[in-house]
Amino acid sequence: MKVAWCITGAEMFLNDVISLILEIGPERAEVFTSKAAEELLLRYKLMEKFAHFKVHPDEQTSYFQVRRLFSGKFDIVVIAPCSTNTIAKMVHGISDNLVTNIFSQAGKIRLPIYILPSDTAEVMQFSTKSGKTHILYLREIDKENLRKLKNFEGVKVLDSFISFRNAVIEAIL
Repeated sequence: MKVAWCITGAEMFLNDVISLILEIGPERAEVFTSKAAEELLLRYKLMEKFAHFKVHPDEQTSYFQVRRLFSGKFDIVVIAPCSTNTIAKMVHGISDNLVTNIFSQAGKIRLPIYILPSDTAEVMQFSTKSGKTHILYLREIDKENLRKLKNFEGVKVLDSFISFRNAVIEAIL
């Protein structure tokens, strides 16, 4: 099984997600980054962890990267971590960047999609890479978007990293 792994600009779960991508390996995963993800990965010097992976950044046009889905090369699409901004765009059919285009096209060709939202609990404690801790409160609009996304055909939205990890590992084995 081959995974088209999309990373957005969400910081929650980022280190866990990177560890999982590395565990899966470059033979089974290609990485697609949004512009915000690329900024985040570069800021924290995490891009170098993908030295042996094919990494596709969001460029002026994402057409060339998105068409890779139509080659039959990928069996599943993973979007993790997935920001609330990206979820809102996906729920409302906005395909204006690489990740949202991949989501849209994967749905059209019926590829299974696994999503790990960055914000899932009503109240979350979050520590940044620098060690600063924040309390985050899920907004009503974010809850509504999550509910809608969970009803999309072929989309599995997982609410914890452990359940997400298990689902992805099971899907690719």
